Amino acid sequence: MIQRACVLWTCAAVLTAAQVFAASAQPVTRLKARLTAFDGQAMTLEPDPKSGLKEPLTVQVTPATRYVGSSRASFTAIKAGDYVGAAVTEARGGALRTKDVFLYDPALRGSGEGRFPDGERLLVNGTVTAVQPTTPEDKDDGTITLHYRGAVLSGTGQGRTVCEGRASPPGYASPLACAADTTIQVLPGAQITALAVGDQSLLVPGSPVTVAMTATPDGGKIAAGVTVEPVPQPLEKPPSAP
Repeated sequence: MIQRACVLWTCAAVLTAAQVFAASAQPVTRLKARLTAFDGQAMTLEPDPKSGLKEPLTVQVTPATRYVGSSRASFTAIKAGDYVGAAVTEARGGALRTKDVFLYDPALRGSGEGRFPDGERLLVNGTVTAVQPTTPEDKDDGTITLHYRGAVLSGTGQGRTVCEGRASPPGYASPLACAADTTIQVLPGAQITALAVGDQSLLVPGSPVTVAMTATPDGGKIAAGVTVEPVPQPLEKPPSAP
């Protein structure tokens, strides 16, 4: 019986490894959703209506799945030397503006370094070299300057070039790889989100999540990474008048 159990466990481990290997060759897609259940092996997700998916979705986790917790931070928390990302829009002339800034935990330094599209948005991830509030008294907005590595230097057709694409590890970087500095305007009211490495304890039903996932040959889904936001708290009703 024990021998059979060991054989079954080994087969399951080999199967899981094979699924992860096969999934790693598949494109990574990202889905915003609400976690409705987690049984230790699979998440049940209720997709965001904007995703176009209407039915609940089941996504497996593996020992390789990475969990990241998120919390609110402030513009004043950003310091030179921090690793930061920003979802930006590009104005005329190439100026970049953002209402979403991500402050990475040191353990996440280097995640997604570069400048590249992600769905409908443009992301820039790099190391902060300067932080400048709009005015000396302003603590909510200003500019940040990021130094980042990219995949290739591309012409924009406007007489300038842009370092773009995801950076590869230095040992694997293409001869066309580039590095650049870019200044991003952080708009008033921007959401600053601190990201930190976590574990499965973050997977509390009701939590908003963003799942990076790949498809398996049998049509299943495997989570490469899960970013978890705190469970929304209901608004407190004001006390009734006596």
